[in-house]
Amino acid sequence: MTEAALTADDWQLVQRVHYDRDGRHDLTTVIICAIAVAESVAPNELKEPVLYEGVDVAAIENSFFRPEVMGQNQDGVGTVAFRFDDYHIEVADEGAIAVYAGMSA
Repeated sequence: MTEAALTADDWQLVQRVHYDRDGRHDLTTVIICAIAVAESVAPNELKEPVLYEGVDVAAIENSFFRPEVMGQNQDGVGTVAFRFDDYHIEVADEGAIAVYAGMSA
């Protein structure tokens, strides 16, 4: 089955993590660590492709996890999904990050 032919039923959840805007790591680091766990490798072993070449994670972080302005929450609402190598990644506005791997036909 080609990569383009994968449907929602062809993906299997392999890792779920939560991004905490007040945590130690930025969104990019949390996504890379989640993919590394799915790959069973250390995060620094993920060399290609480079995440920022395929998706603007800073834009996702700025859209969903904005700082408050005059005491008002400015966060975006929704979910962003993108492909990274053999994975389908979903980032939700509440911080949930899901990593799905394509299942072979």
